[in-house]
Formats: sequence, structure tokens, C-alpha cells
Amino acid sequence: MRRLGFLGLAALTLAGCSPAGPAHDKAYYLAHADERGAMLERCRNDPGGLGKSANCVNALAAAGTVESNRFWDVKKPRGRVENPSGL
Repeated sequence: MRRLGFLGLAALTLAGCSPAGPAHDKAYYLAHADERGAMLERCRNDPGGLGKSANCVNALAAAGTVESNRFWDVKKPRGRVENPSGL
């Protein structure tokens, strides 16, 4: 009887440690901007609990990639590209 109680307690403890939902990869969060933003908001609200979870790390990595691409994809002014010596 004692073993059964211990096994039940161990099962409940491990069930409480399971992740809340499926872990998505970086590519998923790159393709789903709304879900990326929602996950980043949840991660910012609970940095101790969710901050190091796979979803938070992948959403943060995807957000970094999006911002990096946005920074480097800036169009150059037309005049400088067509005639750089005419400045």
C-alpha cells in the first residue's frame, strides 16, 4: 500500500512538470507572426516559468531573425544606386 501511494505521488509530480502545449520550432514561429507575438508576450510575463522553455527560445530566435531581415532589407535611395559618382 505504501508503494502505491509513493507511485501515485510520483506520477502527480511528474504530470505537473509536463509542458503546457507542443513545442514549436523556429520555422513555425517565422511562419506564424501572430502566434510568435503571443508567445513572446507570455514569455515576458513569466520569465521564471516560461523563459527557458523551448517555445520561448524558438519564438525569440524567430523574432530576432525577422528583425535582422527587416534591418538589412532596407531599400537604398534611388539616386545613389543609379549614379553614385553624381553626388
